[in-house]
This record gives sequence, C-alpha cells and structure tokens, in this order.
Amino acid sequence: MNGYRRVLRYLWEEPLSKRGLGSFAMALIGAGLAFRPEGPHGLQDQLIDRLLSSLPYPEAEFDIENPPFPSLRRTPWTATRHRMDLLCFHNAAVDGEPLEIFGRIWTMPPPPRQPPRGWLGAIADWNPRSLYPRSPAVEKLLSSEISPGDYDVVWDAGASMFPHLPPSWDHVPVVADLVDDMVLTFWRAAQSESVWLKKLRILKYLTVNLLFERYCMRRTAHCVVVSEDDAAVFRSVSNVPVTVVQNGVDVDFFNSGSVGTVSGRLAFEGAMAFPPNQQAAHFLVEEIMPLIWARRPDASLTLVGRDPPADIVALANDRVFVTGAVNDIRPYVQEAEIFVCPLQSGAGIKNKLLQAWAMGKAVVATRLSVGGLGAKDGENLLIRDSPQAIAEGVLQLLENDQLRILLGQGGRTNVENMFTWERQTDLFEQLLLATS
Repeated sequence: MNGYRRVLRYLWEEPLSKRGLGSFAMALIGAGLAFRPEGPHGLQDQLIDRLLSSLPYPEAEFDIENPPFPSLRRTPWTATRHRMDLLCFHNAAVDGEPLEIFGRIWTMPPPPRQPPRGWLGAIADWNPRSLYPRSPAVEKLLSSEISPGDYDVVWDAGASMFPHLPPSWDHVPVVADLVDDMVLTFWRAAQSESVWLKKLRILKYLTVNLLFERYCMRRTAHCVVVSEDDAAVFRSVSNVPVTVVQNGVDVDFFNSGSVGTVSGRLAFEGAMAFPPNQQAAHFLVEEIMPLIWARRPDASLTLVGRDPPADIVALANDRVFVTGAVNDIRPYVQEAEIFVCPLQSGAGIKNKLLQAWAMGKAVVATRLSVGGLGAKDGENLLIRDSPQAIAEGVLQLLENDQLRILLGQGGRTNVENMFTWERQTDLFEQLLLATS
C-alpha cells in the first residue's frame, strides 16, 4: 500500500453552540485521541494517516454525561504522526486549537429535533432508525465531497453518525465508540425510578436502544465501551464484537494542587443536567448529610457541576453549596477532605472518580459508582451503599487523618498505573489498527 492509511473519526459530543468551542477542545481530550509523539516512521505510520472527527447530535433528554476535561494543550501526545480531519455539527466558525490539530474541517448546523413531551413521549416513535436525528446536509457531504477512498476506518464515538454513511462507504469498517451501553444505562434508570410515567418513558428508550444495538449496529465492525458491565450487556444484545477501553485522566492536570482543605468539607461533582447526578445529589443532601450533621454539624458539602435544574439549586443552604458551571473544578474538589459519589443509576466509568483519585482525594462511593475502576475497599476508597453506611464511612474518614491520606494515595497510584490517557489511547490505537 502506498502512503498512509486513514482513519475517519466521529466524536459524539453536545452541539458546540450550547457550550462554546472550549468544550469542543475538551471533548477531544475526553475521548482519548490516539496522539503519539513524533518520531521515525514505523508500521503504525503506514497503517494510519488521516483522522476525521465529528460531533453528532446527542439524544436531547437522556444525554451522556460530558465531564469537564481541560482544554487541549500542546504536549508530546498532540504532536501526532496521524493527520486528522473534522466533521462536526456547529453553528459558528471553528478557530483556535482545532485548526492546529485537524487538516480539513467541515461544519454543519445541528439537525432540528422536537421530542414529544408528557405521556406522548412514552408511546411515540419506537423506530430504532429514528433514535438519532438525520442530517440531509451531512448525507450529501458524505456522498459528494468527502471521499470514502481517503479513509480506512470510521471511528464513530456514540453510534449516532454512522447511519449517515451512504452505500459508497460500505467497504469502510466502522468502529463505534459507545462509551456507555445505553441499554444498561436505561435499565438502571428504570430500576431506580418510582414515578410510573417516567419509568414507562425510560423503558421505551431502553427498548428502542436495544433494537438499535441489535439491528442497526450490524453496520459496525467493532464497538467499544468503557467497562466490563457495559460490554456484558452489549454482548447479550448484539453479535458485533465489543472491546473494553477504559477512560483515562490527565494525571498532571488533576493533581493535589496548592489549595488548602476545609475542615469537614465534602464534594460531589458532575454535570447536573445528567439525571443520575441529580438523583445522587438529592440522595446525598436529603438522606446522607442529615446523618453526618447529627455528629458533625460543622460538615459542609459542595455540589459542583454545570446546568443544575431548579430542584438542585434549591438544595443549597448555609452548609450545602451549589456552584453551577465553573471554569475549573479542581479547586472545589481539592479543598474537600472527602469526595463522595453516591450514584444510584448510570453506566460506564465515572470520570469524576478518576479525577478525584488523581487529586489524591479519599473517596466514599457506592458499588455502582466504581465498576471497572479497579476499586479496592479499604485500599483506595471505601465502598458503601446505604445512607447509613455512606455516612459512617464519611465520618470515619473525617475522624481518621491517616486513613484518609492512605486512601487518597491509593487512588492516585491506581490512576497512575491504570488510567492515564497514554495507556488508554495506546489500547484504542491498537484496536483501530486491527480493525483497518
């Protein structure tokens, strides 16, 4: 083969018009791009050349959580030997760092979507092919301007864009980077939902996603998820091969820092528009904190995360602080003595825990929060599930400085050994090479 082979990447992320181009750059880091240092050309250079990224349009109501990763920065990992292109839904011009990373850039306005509300949401449109909105403009672009001959692998992170590929692309294998398995996500959401109409709507989404994975995903050559739990559910639904490539964390950016800790301060972080984070915040404030305050009335809690709805904002008081969107989550986590993660639903790997570990924080988390993270109770965190057990774990750590420090060091060691972006991107790159 003459020259390099090329990779087409679709990166699933929220429409940039909602969060600005800064979020666009963060999403690139968060997805674990296969950046490699410059150096002598080798076999990989002969196999991978061009990467075409895209930001498809997510499901409006049940969006995947997008954690606040740092801006893309000039490091040896961005001095890549692999050329990249970008196709994204965006209503403004692309500037800044993406221009340094990508060769060609195409932008398209997000396709409109008007999901039904109320009881209609539980019964309207069960067609899995309608799960994601279609963009005629993207289909035309892929048919007439972007040549399939330029690419050997389609990397679709989210599986919402590969249905746009016309028949002329049929010979190009697709790697669908699902991150979380949505069947598992909705199953857990349904189990924890008590309102029958909301549960019915969640079960509707679960069914449509199951049908999408079973039938529509046949177009893909390989799928990727971030935990074994997600992979097990996907294997039970689809015959498409699936591989676990876990998320990573920037261990240099997320560090212990110079911010002093506040006595009795706890922290929980996550996008507050994400239903599992909302549920966890209510669980923490309404059921766990009263048990902690009974013995430590000086304890306080910071809920960090963008887009908190009114019911989350209403949780704030003189001992509970709701930040909303912040430019940098690190100071809020660094000042906490303990990071608490009481998730009751959701799937995938919890980046919030990787970040807290990287900052050397002692963690108390539910069992559901720690899937795929190499969590060891008593070594790098405390695993507790009931309100009483979580409160007792927090109080134990508030009263035991030595154990708190030991768990923080264990968490930091875990991410340094297992969850750096360098490690995860190497694994993902090998998967792309094998698929191409």
